[in-house]
Amino acid sequence: MKEKKKRLLYCLSCEQMIQVPEWVEVGDLFECWNCAGVMIRLIEGEDGPALKVVQMVRCPACGGKIPVDDDTPAGTILSHDGKDFRLAKEFGAFTLEPAAGRRASS
Repeated sequence: MKEKKKRLLYCLSCEQMIQVPEWVEVGDLFECWNCAGVMIRLIEGEDGPALKVVQMVRCPACGGKIPVDDDTPAGTILSHDGKDFRLAKEFGAFTLEPAAGRRASS
C-alpha cells in the first residue's frame, strides 16, 4: 500500500507550518490546531496550495455562523437565508449589518 504524503503548509494566523488533513480539498474549511478557533481555507495560490484565514461571522438574523475570508473588503454585500447584509470591519473583526435595498452578488 502506498503511503500518502503529508501536506504541510504555512498558517498565516499562528505563523507555523501545519499539517493539512487528508480529507481537505481546495475550497474546504478546517480548523488550525495551533490557533484558538481560527478557521483556515485551502486555496490554490500562485505557487501551489496555500492557506487563507477565514473569520466566522455571526448572522444577526438567525445566529448562524457565516465563513468570511479575512481579506474580504468591508462593504461587501453577503446574502444568508434570503437576507442581505453589508460586511463591516471594526477593531479587526467583521460584523454584519442589514443592507437595506441592496442585493448580494453571486
